[in-house]
Amino acid sequence: MHLNLTPFSDWLICQYPRSSARKHYLSDLALFFSWIGKPPSEISPQDVAQYIHHCLEKSLSPLTINRRLSSLRLFYYFLRIIQEEVLDCPVQKRHYLRKPQPLPRDASEEQITALFSIITDKRDKAIFTLMLECGLRVGEVCALSLDDVLLEDPPRLKVHGKGGRQRIAYLPPPALSVLTDWLTSRPVTKDRAVFISQRVKRLSVNGIQFILKEYFQKAGIQVTCHQFRHAFGRRMVEASMPITSLQKLLGHRSPRTTQRYVNLTNPALQADYDRAIQKALGSLP
Repeated sequence: MHLNLTPFSDWLICQYPRSSARKHYLSDLALFFSWIGKPPSEISPQDVAQYIHHCLEKSLSPLTINRRLSSLRLFYYFLRIIQEEVLDCPVQKRHYLRKPQPLPRDASEEQITALFSIITDKRDKAIFTLMLECGLRVGEVCALSLDDVLLEDPPRLKVHGKGGRQRIAYLPPPALSVLTDWLTSRPVTKDRAVFISQRVKRLSVNGIQFILKEYFQKAGIQVTCHQFRHAFGRRMVEASMPITSLQKLLGHRSPRTTQRYVNLTNPALQADYDRAIQKALGSLP
């Protein structure tokens, strides 16, 4: 069925003006209502359960399915609070699937060295350095405006993260240096975006991902923007940064998400293992 999502879209723009999540919410809802063929007032928890089964048959991941459920839940919140339609949300807690907790897949130091050795463009070097040295998501890099760059001591960035949550990211010397180099050569334009395209418009997520693809093909490697962020998390854990501090720097809502980086690289556990294995091997004939 066709459902008018324009009011919901307008509300999302007001709620999350800097977030790219709006298009995912709208896409998720369009897919659901196209499949269900019912108006919101007629949808039951049983319908939601059947939809989950449909998604599983299509081999969608639990992460994707849970995101679609959250989109539907947010839509019913909008109907109830904003449009004052008294409808019970059909999405229940039991519907959410248990998500796997894979270890973060970060960029290796060899990949990082190979990639940055061929990047000479000041803008591009600044973009990927902020991901690597500050842990920024690609969408957060895109959302940076000139007013978000605070160069007084200590130099830092005002980052616009997921769900409209803001945080501070500190600029270490390498990041400060390349960012300053870019800002001094950045073309003058009315657009306040820190990173602009050749058309002098704010760079998009797809634009940055395309730029990275061109570089890693030249370098003979394959990495993603998010792997730079993972590399930042790994480096901070290896430097013994407390999990609570790393959580704030990465903008994680839950410390359980940040804990995955400890599982990926745990210097204390490694040291304990090295001591134990040396004793064990020393006792062998």
